[in-house]
Amino acid sequence: YLLLVLWFSAQLIPLQYYVATIGFQLERKGDDDGTYTRLFSVLYASAAAFGPILGKIADTLGLGLAQAPATILSSFSLLFLTFESISLGAQVVGMASYGLGRMMVFAMFFTNVGKRFGYGNYGTLAGLGLILSAIASLLQYPLIALAAGGSEDPVNLYSALWMVGLGLPYNYWLWRREKKYSTSTARKPSVVQ
Repeated sequence: YLLLVLWFSAQLIPLQYYVATIGFQLERKGDDDGTYTRLFSVLYASAAAFGPILGKIADTLGLGLAQAPATILSSFSLLFLTFESISLGAQVVGMASYGLGRMMVFAMFFTNVGKRFGYGNYGTLAGLGLILSAIASLLQYPLIALAAGGSEDPVNLYSALWMVGLGLPYNYWLWRREKKYSTSTARKPSVVQ
């Protein structure tokens, strides 16, 4: 449970930073009239349409593998903002990655709580994870201050590396654990009564 909350928190800090700074970061890239900032809201909300497909991925591949794209998409959105050579119009790709990645992070967290620990204490465990990640997400404020002061590129880069560096090892560990568990249960004969 602690590793799951650590993964969730490690993803959430940069995700919160992204949504807090996307407006002025896009403005600094030339979005003077706010067109792309408004488009971000549409893309962010539209990510929900992919929920059933992403849920099927988790059901089919397991949570370890499904959490990896959540980690990668989320970090990619920040990495995309880092490069000055990427045009304002192409930033739509990063914004779409953010919407999908963030939705997957939350979906995989809540799915993992239910799948791993059952539903007897689901509300308590999910709520505790949300509180702990909310406390950790207070770290977004120093990141926002750095970005507001003109250091958004290094903050974006290091945030993306943070997400991948802490996220992917956990995703791999969880995938291996799920694989081991599914192999061990597949070998046991079923008992018919």
